[in-house]
Amino acid sequence: MTKILGICGSAAPKSSTKKLIETALDAAKAAGAEVEFIDAAKMDIHGCRGCLACKKDQAKFCVQKDDMTPLYEKINAADAVIIGSPIYFGENTGQIKCFVDRMYAFLGPEGSKMKTGKKAVAVITQGMADVKVYESCAGILTAGFRYCGAAIEAPLIVGDLHSAEDLKAEALAAAEQLGKKLAN
Repeated sequence: MTKILGICGSAAPKSSTKKLIETALDAAKAAGAEVEFIDAAKMDIHGCRGCLACKKDQAKFCVQKDDMTPLYEKINAADAVIIGSPIYFGENTGQIKCFVDRMYAFLGPEGSKMKTGKKAVAVITQGMADVKVYESCAGILTAGFRYCGAAIEAPLIVGDLHSAEDLKAEALAAAEQLGKKLAN
């Protein structure tokens, strides 16, 4: 059974990012996948200290003990990861940035510690109508996965949003298609 992990970096109460990730996960579950949603914005994930302890032992991840610690194994157990963030003042949220920086622990002294064959995809929501304006933010979200050998899927970027209530049927349908694709 395919395992899909959804990681959301939005703390907004009516988050369009969360709604898109949950819609993708619901579609994946309906297609037979095992899914889990992680609300990273509500977790205590510290930034990378740059101590390089993760580079000394191929079997160990980060020495910090916070809410990121169990996520390393969950990420490794997943066949696909959906990682999402709204754009706040031109960039991904600070909450998800700490998560992305801590992905550095997947690179050990002998190379990637990440299970092979993984897929990763970014979900970006933004207030700007032109979805190309912050396209680079999707690459930032999936960079750690790419560095570790994961296949990066085309991002889902939806613009002209300020809450989940602004989501249109086309965006929700695109999220459903994403979930179905990852489940197969």
